[in-house]
Amino acid sequence: MEEELMPARVIQNQGKKQGGAAKVQIKTPTAQEETPNVQDVQEEMKMTLSQGSQKLSSEDRASFYAGHERIALQGNSVQRVRELQEENDHLQREISAKEEQISECTDPLAILAEVEHRKVIIARNTGEILKIYTRNEERIKRIKELESHNARIQNELSEMQGRFISTKDLEEKTKFASEFFILKSEIERNLNEINILNQK
Repeated sequence: MEEELMPARVIQNQGKKQGGAAKVQIKTPTAQEETPNVQDVQEEMKMTLSQGSQKLSSEDRASFYAGHERIALQGNSVQRVRELQEENDHLQREISAKEEQISECTDPLAILAEVEHRKVIIARNTGEILKIYTRNEERIKRIKELESHNARIQNELSEMQGRFISTKDLEEKTKFASEFFILKSEIERNLNEINILNQK
């Protein structure tokens, strides 16, 4: 029944005992080409994971990989993370099924190569998930910075309006008015950037 769950791309390469019949070995012509060096696979997995997790602890990775922080993501990112997690779940099930077949086959190297290949894909997918969350954290941080900056500018504008009203010097009034509109323009720019970031 497990073999029916395997996708068409998976190469079946095993011989099973049936009564007293001898095992039949089916050789895959491209096995040599597709079998990766185990050390190369491990290095690639480490590099892929390290690219997206340099600033994140193992608890952080486990938390958002499980979807705990998904609520903070934007629409496209949520969909992409869901797709990657579902693919990883599927690959993990395939790996479990393949590992059960190793003891029953005559050519375990081919199955081991398929298992390692799936592990590499899982590592790449996990690295992409980490990058999505890292970019999202940077987006949220930038929005908070802009909002904080706008709050400071609003305080400056309030103080400036008070000084504008209280002063009788025309040059001072002109100076305050000029600075007032410059700060108002900065607030508008910040609000525009916040809107763009909220759409990503």
